[in-house]
Amino acid sequence: MINNLKLRQLRLLVALDNERKLQLAAERLNITQSAASKMLAEIEALARVPLFERTARGVEPTAYGSILIRGGKSVLADLDQVTDEFAGYKSGELGTVSVGTVAKPSIDLVVDVIQYLGEKLNRVNISLDVSTSPPLITRLLALEFDFVVARIPAGIDPRQFDYFEIGAEEAVLLVRAEHPLAGRETVELEDMADQQWICQPRESFMRQALERLFMSRGVTPPRRVINTESFFASVGIAAGIDAIVPVPMLVFDLVDPQRFKVLRLRDRLLLENYGLIKLRKRALSPAAALLFDAMKRLGVPNGGAEQGDAAS
Repeated sequence: MINNLKLRQLRLLVALDNERKLQLAAERLNITQSAASKMLAEIEALARVPLFERTARGVEPTAYGSILIRGGKSVLADLDQVTDEFAGYKSGELGTVSVGTVAKPSIDLVVDVIQYLGEKLNRVNISLDVSTSPPLITRLLALEFDFVVARIPAGIDPRQFDYFEIGAEEAVLLVRAEHPLAGRETVELEDMADQQWICQPRESFMRQALERLFMSRGVTPPRRVINTESFFASVGIAAGIDAIVPVPMLVFDLVDPQRFKVLRLRDRLLLENYGLIKLRKRALSPAAALLFDAMKRLGVPNGGAEQGDAAS
């Protein structure tokens, strides 16, 4: 039965899911292709159903295979967490915490938490990744983060998370000082519709907020758009061309005010609320719980009342 699967067999399933070729999966596990093929046959014999479909391009997991792969990733992630925690205690550290966050809290909240915890973090190794909500949530579900500060994208079931709302975020429209609209007292949406823009992809909350603002005033959203997820890449490109870049207020605070200006609008560009998010069925390590609880205490209004499905 599948409850007799060994760790090396789970690692093969995960490697096959990542590589989609038996040879590459074998190389990742440092075994021969024939050994990997034999091991896969043993796993399928235990499961009594095919776990992968063989195609001309390699292998694709079946529905049964996807279930075992998802479970295998969870088991291996838990083992990695325990291994890191065990090694940390032996070396005098409390453990390692991996956090993902959208732009604004990466400075505001994280700095507050570091100052609040002080010496309690001396034995904690923190890994911090800054990105947008969709990839952060994807990586949280893949067990690459202990928790994230983000928004739950549409189409993702919010019931699988513990969500604690932190607040809203305001964005501004950034241009280089030489941009023809930079000197205007107020810029109308109609004046910007045909300009060159550098924006995040359509599925991002920033892009959706921008297009929602235009449509609320009956103006066609921008069409001349260079798409990139990186705010700092956007600003770098905008330094050399006349382009409008929507960025969180935090990003503008970090750029040279002599080189970049904010376009003044009649309306504020507000993004949806973000919150502190962890997987509901996954326990945090002591180090991650220390950081998570501090973020909840400092970042969540009224002491951290859970918002549940309100994040969707």
